[in-house]
Amino acid sequence: MDNKNTKVNLDFANFLILYRHYKDYILPLVVIIGSILIFFLVVIPQFQQYLGSQEELKVETDKLQVLKNNYNFLVNLNSVKISSDFSALSYALPAGKDFAGIMNAISSVSAKTGIPVGDFNFSLGNLSNENTGGFSAVPSVKIEVNLVGSSQDVMKFIAELYKTAPVSEVTSIKTGGNMGTIDILFYYRPFPPQVIDNSVPILDLSAQETTVVRNVSLWNNAVDQSLMPVIPSIFSGSVNATPSSSEGGSGPF
Repeated sequence: MDNKNTKVNLDFANFLILYRHYKDYILPLVVIIGSILIFFLVVIPQFQQYLGSQEELKVETDKLQVLKNNYNFLVNLNSVKISSDFSALSYALPAGKDFAGIMNAISSVSAKTGIPVGDFNFSLGNLSNENTGGFSAVPSVKIEVNLVGSSQDVMKFIAELYKTAPVSEVTSIKTGGNMGTIDILFYYRPFPPQVIDNSVPILDLSAQETTVVRNVSLWNNAVDQSLMPVIPSIFSGSVNATPSSSEGGSGPF
């Protein structure tokens, strides 16, 4: 027991000696350690939070600037011209099966070229406007038209048809004697679902897009969309509502 007490006393005496020898360094050491802990536990997290806040501020500032630019762009738009261009483009490539537009196109071409139209046959496909093939494919309505005229007259009719809305493509030509038969695909395309992202700037049409709009606006029927009267003596035909191979097929797009 005495040995134990003696050992404790010696340890305590050594501690006192060390304390007296290094007591001038204890407080600075505590301050240094405390400062290090404060730096890593307080200063660095606060600095990181500050940097994150600055980044968020920059992102929100950029969004605000985009919104301001979009607002100024929309305010300065010529609503009359935009409406006219949209109408012309929508008539050239309708959102659904535009039977009136198809009849107008054929009637207009027949009147302009002086080439009578005989029997015709529609192949409507699915009677709904739903595009089951997705927006990568452009659906169409197929029509077979019989023309009264020579092969030169048929080519003249086709050339005029390509300047007439809606958008069309002749896929087959048959001529013989004073008659000709052509298969025409009239294309349409439903509007895709619109997802508005406020962070995306609204851009004006490019030079190429502007040229396309201008050319389409010059097409027959693209501006004047009033229904032209269909002359009974010109048109006679039948309608086939069975699915067509052209429905959802690839076109000139």
